[in-house]
Amino acid sequence: MRIPVPAQYKKAAVIVHGKSERFLASYIYTNLHLPVVIIDNKRGERSIQINGLQKLLDLRPFNSLRSFAEAYSVEYDAERKALKSFKLFIIMDTDDCSDKAREEFVSGKMFENSCLREYIVPIFNSPNLENVMIKAGIMTKKIPDSQKGRFYSKVFPINQEPFTCDTLEQIMILSDKLRKVKETNLLEFIDYCLSLIEQV
Repeated sequence: MRIPVPAQYKKAAVIVHGKSERFLASYIYTNLHLPVVIIDNKRGERSIQINGLQKLLDLRPFNSLRSFAEAYSVEYDAERKALKSFKLFIIMDTDDCSDKAREEFVSGKMFENSCLREYIVPIFNSPNLENVMIKAGIMTKKIPDSQKGRFYSKVFPINQEPFTCDTLEQIMILSDKLRKVKETNLLEFIDYCLSLIEQV
């Protein structure tokens, strides 16, 4: 069976730790109207942790560039056996794994045996996203887990309206707030998304 050529190839995919990270990633790519796909466990209801990443990446479709490209509509160069114009971001908290696992995740050593290794960009929130949001001034205090979904859906709403300068400005404001926070490298994801605007 012939697989139809997608109208717009995905330029990035994001594996998210949980619901909060899902809201954040969705907020960024919907405001910028970018071809990005989010990979989660039951829409973020169940977490993906650093300790489980290697097992996840050993499974189909992550164990083959061709199967990954077909599953997530990524442009695949069959001659070079490579993905084209693509990055795989993995946004994780670092408070639920060993120090060794955290170091191997942040350095990228954890992915050296993955066929996706050259496309993976590990994004860390230390010790977790909530701590980063407080340091950035987006949250004023810690909130119960039961309230996080509602909080993040308000702070990071999905945007289904047309792209405007106002939506771009919102992402720039978020970027500025995170720039001073050393406990995360979320800016790598945001900066990459911003770089895609001219390409879309």
